[in-house]
Amino acid sequence: MAGPTEIRVSTTFFPSALLPNVPGGGRSDLIVHTSDVVFFYVHQNVLQARSNNNFGTLLSTPYYSPSIIQSAHPTTHNQEPGIGDYFSGGSTGNLHSPLGPPPDQPNSKPTIFVGEESEVFNIILHLVYGMPCGRYGPSIDVISSTLEALPRYGLPVPHPGDEIWTVLLKQVEVDPLRVYSLGAAHAVDVVCVQSSEHTLRTPLSNLTEADAMTIGAIYLRRLFFLHFGRLEAFKRIVASPPKTHTQTPACSEVTQRAVQKAWNAALADLLLAEMPHATPVASIVSAFGPIANSTQCLDCKEKIQERIAAVVQGWGNVKRII
Repeated sequence: MAGPTEIRVSTTFFPSALLPNVPGGGRSDLIVHTSDVVFFYVHQNVLQARSNNNFGTLLSTPYYSPSIIQSAHPTTHNQEPGIGDYFSGGSTGNLHSPLGPPPDQPNSKPTIFVGEESEVFNIILHLVYGMPCGRYGPSIDVISSTLEALPRYGLPVPHPGDEIWTVLLKQVEVDPLRVYSLGAAHAVDVVCVQSSEHTLRTPLSNLTEADAMTIGAIYLRRLFFLHFGRLEAFKRIVASPPKTHTQTPACSEVTQRAVQKAWNAALADLLLAEMPHATPVASIVSAFGPIANSTQCLDCKEKIQERIAAVVQGWGNVKRII
């Protein structure tokens, strides 16, 4: 005789959970079964109120589960992030039953089956119920899969002030172009603006055709204008060498031309770097600073230092966001 089958139940959406934004504060009346076999206990009226397509039409044709699943409950209700926050163990017999409640179990709850894994569906439900999800620390992949799934269930894109966008921005150091792409795909300007500065460290050649399609023409244009606009600004700011001064017995025209030649050589090195549009101030000082040390003329040193200061100030004033 076959042994019991282990089941896993969400420790946030469990049978007796008191969830926010539930009309009348009622108990759950629907089970959601994810692709990795985790059970979420939810409210049909909440899903219907938020969805414009009856939750991907799934609410129209639910299955029913044996009553033993109704009594399953997590061994802990702790709210700390981690795998224990998604589900806990239990056991039951067969999980799939014919459409409609079994005759001997009239109080069984309907069950719907979704293609998402629990880690993704957990975030979807937090959005549905208006609950914060940041404590789970979802990855870019999870957030991306969540946002991709919302239209299938007739759910709206989170508004720009929703916590999920703040959570996404926390991943900007990991993959700034992808964060920008997700913001652009959903027209969340604040995400695009805040992530655009971080994209300066990434060559636009890394963008694939699929990325460009996801970003869309408007935000792609703004991103290219930022990168290429900064490149042109950098060229313009650093192009002019230090001014010359009146010749003296100690510093002839030939000597001053050598200073300008050294400046142009350092400029060429900066422009040949991988991403000159993202040149840090430290690199500018490192490139041009030694020129002042290469001459004994105090007037030349002063002109060089003045020019470096002007470059640093001008470069610092160039826009770093779209």
